Amino acid sequence: NCSYFKHFTPGETSEIFEVTTQKEYSISAAAIAIFSIGFVIIGTICVLLSFRKKRDYLLKPASMFYTFAG
Repeated sequence: NCSYFKHFTPGETSEIFEVTTQKEYSISAAAIAIFSIGFVIIGTICVLLSFRKKRDYLLKPASMFYTFAG
């Protein structure tokens, strides 16, 4: 019985090796990338404000934004 090994039997169509892109995965990956870029931008703004105006308390939120972006 070769029904288990469908990729070895010629002439029969097998659904095991069909590769299809799933739209939900690409949409979620794009959303995660946009959120990561947003977190990096907000973290950079916090760092620049911290160095320019000597506000050291902005470094902790900046580190958290960079962590969230990762």
